[in-house]
Amino acid sequence: MTHQPPNDPATRPTRAVEPPSTLPSAASSLPSASYSSATPDPLHWMRWIPVVLAVLLVTWVLLIGVRIILIPLLAAIALAYLLTPLVNWIERRGSSRMTAVIGTFTATALVLTLLLLFVLPAVWRQLGVSYQQGRDLLTDPSRIEQTLQRIEAASPALHQQLRAQIARFQDPTEQERLRNTALAWTEQGLFRLVDFTASLLDLLLIPFFVFYLLVDGRAMRSHFDLLIPPRYRPTTGQLLHQINAVLSTYVRSQLLIALVMGLLYAAGFFLLQVPLALTLGLLTGLLNFVPYLGTLTGLGLSLAFLALDGAGLPQLLALLLVFVLVQSIEGYYLTPKLLGSHLDLHPLMVLVGLMIGGNLFGLLGFILAIPLLATTLVLLRFLLASYRQSSFYLPPPTTD
Repeated sequence: MTHQPPNDPATRPTRAVEPPSTLPSAASSLPSASYSSATPDPLHWMRWIPVVLAVLLVTWVLLIGVRIILIPLLAAIALAYLLTPLVNWIERRGSSRMTAVIGTFTATALVLTLLLLFVLPAVWRQLGVSYQQGRDLLTDPSRIEQTLQRIEAASPALHQQLRAQIARFQDPTEQERLRNTALAWTEQGLFRLVDFTASLLDLLLIPFFVFYLLVDGRAMRSHFDLLIPPRYRPTTGQLLHQINAVLSTYVRSQLLIALVMGLLYAAGFFLLQVPLALTLGLLTGLLNFVPYLGTLTGLGLSLAFLALDGAGLPQLLALLLVFVLVQSIEGYYLTPKLLGSHLDLHPLMVLVGLMIGGNLFGLLGFILAIPLLATTLVLLRFLLASYRQSSFYLPPPTTD
């Protein structure tokens, strides 16, 4: 009989292993109170309320700040685009950036000062002459009757309305109402003076914004580039360069359009013998950089100067025709052709953009419609080029 050692695995009795399902669960050994802690609290979302309130507060503060500085900042950006070529030209001649900016500021201030010295006195003198002419017209009954007879010959309906208005203004009750209205306007003017002062202080920020944009623009761009991952910097830099070129082209094209409109207005005013024809025409055109501002200012001043200078109704109607023609040329040719061709925008797209921007956001929408449209077009072209280079668009590579 062969003796086997007891430690031989072949003769060691095997022990059945229980299946995993019969092993005791750690969760079953925990007390029942642990289940209540694992159950989600129905009010756990309330801890996000302070975060949401903080985000809303910061957003509200940013919106207020943007609304306060939006117009000065937009004006500063536009002026910076206009002055950048001159600054770069001076810098290429060997001057430092700071010297080039200071020289540009000095030259611009000198030009503006000369314009103000020559333009403002002439405008102020003409306003004085027109005021005296209007005062003589209103205080001389014979001239009033002569003017009314001239209006009656041209338009009997308008003559009747003017007669009724003159009779109403001669009523003592109506005069008392006018005095009360003037007093109310004076009281409101005190509050409007505060608003005007605040707006004037906002305008004083524009030179500081322009100065720092010209001096530190490249540094700000470099700091922004550092925030972009290195693998995306070439693509992002190219995209930003295209947007910058579009915006600078827009600002300079708008200035060109304003100058052309100023010359057209000056020619029309000169033919109609409007006082200060050249000055008033250029002023009307340059102020058209802000939609409606130039048209309303030029129309009011030119009509007043021409009417008080003794012009008849045909001459006044011809002046209105000048404004209609110049505005038609600007709306249907200058803006779509000059601005649209430089920005590679279709004329219909420009007109639709102006209509949508004006209806949605008013004056600010008119100003920002075309640059936003051009910027959007640059982004869409970039997305289209990226899509055409993607693996989704390109055919899969063939394997031999």
